[in-house]
Amino acid sequence: MKKTLRDCLLMSSLLMSPGLAQPIIAQVQTQEIVINMKNESLAKAFKRLEKATKYKVLYASQDVEGLTVSRNIKASNVREAMTQLLTGKGLTFKIDKQFITVTKGTLHISKGAGEFYDIKGKVVDENGVELPGVYVLLQGTKTGTTTGVNGEFSLKARKGDVLKFSFVGYKNEFAEIKNPQRSLKIDLRPDAKNLDEVQVVAFGTQKKESVVSSITTVKPGDLKVSSSDLTTSFAGRIPGMVAWQTGGLPGGLTESEMNTKFYIRGITSFQSGANTDPLILIDGVESSKLELSRIQVEDIESFSVLKDASATAMYGARGANGVIKVTTKKGEEGSVYTNFRYESVLTQPTSTIDVVDPITYMRMYDQAQLGRNPNATPQYSVDYINKTASGKYPSWLYPHTDWYKQLFKDFAWNHRAGVNIRGGSKKVQYYAAINYNRDEGMIKTDKLNDFDCNIVNNQTQFRTNLNIDLRSGIKLVINSVATLDKYHGPQTSQTEAYYYAFNASPVDFAPTYPADETHNFPHILFGTTASKKTNPYMEIQKGYINRTRFSTTNRAEYIHNLSKLVKGLEFRASASLVQTGYYSNEFFTTPYKYYLSSYDNETGKFTLADVENSMASRTLNANEGARSTDTRITYTGTLIHQAAWGNHQTSLTAVVQSQERTFTPISDVLNGQPQRNLTYSARGNYGYKDRYFIEGSFGYNGSERFAKAKRFGFFPAVGGAWVASNEPWMKKLDKYISYLKFRLSWGKVGNDGIVETPRFVFLPQIGTTAAGTGEQDPTANAGAQFARKQIVAYANPNILWEIAEQKNLGIEAKLFGGLIEAQADIYQEIRHNIISTRTTIPANMGIEVDPLANIGKTDSRGVDLSLKVQKAFSNDCWMILNGTLTYNKTKYKEVEEATNKPAWQRKVGHEISQPIGYIAEGLFRDQAEIDNSPRQDGDVMPGDIKYRDINNDGVIDVNDATYIGYPETPRLIYGFTGFVNYKGWELNFAFQGSGQRSFFINPIKVSPFYGDHAMLKAIYDSHWSEDNQDTHAFWPRLSTSSIAQHNPQEDWYSSSNAEIRKSTYFMRNCSFLRCTNIEVAYNLPKKFVSTLGLKLFKLSFKVNNAFCLTNFKLWDVELGESGFNYPIQRTYSAAINISF
Repeated sequence: MKKTLRDCLLMSSLLMSPGLAQPIIAQVQTQEIVINMKNESLAKAFKRLEKATKYKVLYASQDVEGLTVSRNIKASNVREAMTQLLTGKGLTFKIDKQFITVTKGTLHISKGAGEFYDIKGKVVDENGVELPGVYVLLQGTKTGTTTGVNGEFSLKARKGDVLKFSFVGYKNEFAEIKNPQRSLKIDLRPDAKNLDEVQVVAFGTQKKESVVSSITTVKPGDLKVSSSDLTTSFAGRIPGMVAWQTGGLPGGLTESEMNTKFYIRGITSFQSGANTDPLILIDGVESSKLELSRIQVEDIESFSVLKDASATAMYGARGANGVIKVTTKKGEEGSVYTNFRYESVLTQPTSTIDVVDPITYMRMYDQAQLGRNPNATPQYSVDYINKTASGKYPSWLYPHTDWYKQLFKDFAWNHRAGVNIRGGSKKVQYYAAINYNRDEGMIKTDKLNDFDCNIVNNQTQFRTNLNIDLRSGIKLVINSVATLDKYHGPQTSQTEAYYYAFNASPVDFAPTYPADETHNFPHILFGTTASKKTNPYMEIQKGYINRTRFSTTNRAEYIHNLSKLVKGLEFRASASLVQTGYYSNEFFTTPYKYYLSSYDNETGKFTLADVENSMASRTLNANEGARSTDTRITYTGTLIHQAAWGNHQTSLTAVVQSQERTFTPISDVLNGQPQRNLTYSARGNYGYKDRYFIEGSFGYNGSERFAKAKRFGFFPAVGGAWVASNEPWMKKLDKYISYLKFRLSWGKVGNDGIVETPRFVFLPQIGTTAAGTGEQDPTANAGAQFARKQIVAYANPNILWEIAEQKNLGIEAKLFGGLIEAQADIYQEIRHNIISTRTTIPANMGIEVDPLANIGKTDSRGVDLSLKVQKAFSNDCWMILNGTLTYNKTKYKEVEEATNKPAWQRKVGHEISQPIGYIAEGLFRDQAEIDNSPRQDGDVMPGDIKYRDINNDGVIDVNDATYIGYPETPRLIYGFTGFVNYKGWELNFAFQGSGQRSFFINPIKVSPFYGDHAMLKAIYDSHWSEDNQDTHAFWPRLSTSSIAQHNPQEDWYSSSNAEIRKSTYFMRNCSFLRCTNIEVAYNLPKKFVSTLGLKLFKLSFKVNNAFCLTNFKLWDVELGESGFNYPIQRTYSAAINISF
């Protein structure tokens, strides 16, 4: 691809260049040149000069970095124009035919001596391909030449002279003439600073302007956060990425414990068990979301998201949901460059759950009792409440526990550290990194415990990348990374940590009791009641779990340039091995539990009663926990051909890839067989005059999951692009529109990642019921139960591939000389043949389980937008602003449904994640309103929820449910970031927002008093009562029973429901704007740093998740219905970054 880029820029002019050695004598033609510029980089000024003239400007990127032009150019010829551009910049230039070579500094006297010789040689790139158009300068003179089409050059020089080789996009190379009789061979290395000129695509790279697909490239630094989970930074920073946080649990070792959900252009399949995750490739190796979350920003070279079928077709079924492609840093030729960083991070919840104090809790409990039954005896007497409130008695005698303070610390300290080394010679380049993260939780440990109960996860990662030049045109690339997680934490899962604190009475027992005369040996006396109520403190303190996860990814790639056989041909072969393992061990005690049975007010003596302590023990016991392994090996062969001639350029890529996966544990013989996947794919690209591009690609994919006749799928894609700004008639608009490109693509991508089980959809699967599951023995042995054979899955040999048919229209623009960059994509995806369970089969058919079938289609549409504004005010001051917006809607287009469903419950036309439920019209005002309203089940009283009778039949039942609210996945994700630099000071900020997403407060989970639940302060502040007959209060009439006792419609997840039905009474809008990052950094002056022998010394201070603007206050709104999850964290960090 690099050769294509060079040829497109230079081929037409080089065909006329003889490449002979001669002093530079250029005839500069008179041509009025007018270029209007305002604070643009010198590199962009050169590009604008090239557009205005026939010349090509050759320079080294490091020579012009940071230089700007702040004047308009008006000249009669190109020499005068160049003089105006370079005045005061310490650069010189030379004009030779159609080339202008810019060099840094003044010319030096040659140290060569003796007679002149004809020095000949050839210049090649890192792959051994000849480089045309390289400028060869005899150092210390004005003599030079350029290489011809075959990369060869010839000039006169003396022994001891030094030649300088310069070419745009490559580092300068110097060669001393030691043997004038010997032909020189010069290898030029790419300049990493020019990576922006190419775009990462499937199985390779392309010149950016030739890409016809929808691909977003993100600067790694934009993803930097203080969390050890990279994916928490995705929302609002990647156009096309629908993402949100689900918690802040440290040390997630499984994908279900991750704190972020993310999808490329939303979820387009309605099968709840379907694979909707994008394909993740790290250095070309398929990786898990966990591996992506653990990669360090400092190790990333490029981060790209491939979004449409044209971009992903070559990956076959694996790319059906989009592709995230990460490339880590590689070694570079030169001296060793070392970077060290350390960050100390303080974390605390972004939001806490406010509950009423214990005194208010008891009073409201009594009010709830009497409000439902005036004849009831209050649970808590006035005397008991007053004594508790007085503070004169021991806290364990009249408990008033704040469970949140009892269980959790206010904050935690985390640590991040890393070292990376980069360097190499011409033959071997290396990059190595060691990264360490320590994450702690907020769980308190009892002082009597001999073990720590808090969450602590120590993560260590080792990475090594090698590039080895075996010989000219042959290269070996080796990537290796290993990650080890060692987790220690409570035996009880902390995913819903806050629910433990909410789900315990604050007044019925103490967390622990002091020892009485009988139980005075050293142990923790956990409190409970005679009825054995759950003590959350005991659940956390009773033991711990040690978990270990390790993973290693190793890849070797052989690259052979076959240009000697066929010019522009390259062969690549790679093999990768990915292994992960997980195991856990549980260590636990059997706690001692007590309740207070008596207390003598005069003597202060008290007695504790045992609660099932006969088997209790403070001695640790151990159990072997879960064990699993996963091994994946992939072989890939790639053939690439690139060519350019005249105004034409072509690129052809062909790939064959096979993959095998094995894992443990296995459930049965079929699932124990290796999983295999085979893909043949190809892509062809043609460009004309750097303006018109067309591309075709396909994936031919084989999947073991389907019957033999349906096993292989062919998935094509086509696309085209028009770079309008390269049209001659656009030059007059160059001042306003410096780059304008239109893209259009269409394609199909298959998906076989439908459900995890059954693995083979064309085979029947028979199992056995477990004994004691309710199968009654029909023989004389009445009442006995037995195990029997059962159908686990029916065979369906007619199931077809699920196919995503995608269309994309995109536009890219740079305005006002690069001041503004914008990209917009409009897309549609029709998901055909969606595979899901068929539930519309009559019961009299005798079907034991719902079979799989192709039952529907979805229609997904959306927009991805990104905008960038960058402005350099001077060499010491500049700013960059970025904005992104992602909007996605996915609707049912076709789906099998029961024929007797009401029209308002039919799915077609509604969004796939839009909830169905009852429309609440408020709360009943009085009994008369209840009597004159449609009948609804439950123990209904004034102040309970009133529902709308949709079908007007006088009864509130399942037929009155309809589609309500927005979808439960966000339609809209947006964000904006800013970077300002001034004389070594840096300011970074980032905001992320979400809109048009509904979520529901689960009323069963927050029902006060029911199941010993605490009472939310929001319920206390706003609930219906005889004194507050607000028909739209936050909570209906209080009760000590579940809300489902009075409004059965609010029991959303009841097993008796055929589907989940919610209600608008507890529906909320998940709209917010969050400040995700504020960072201030200072780079110490270079002169001072150099005296320390360093290249960089940077200090930074950062706050992540600083604040959130929203109308919802119960918990962090981004959690949605999962408000009791381990909370999202706000972090404060200080960091140091040193390079030498």
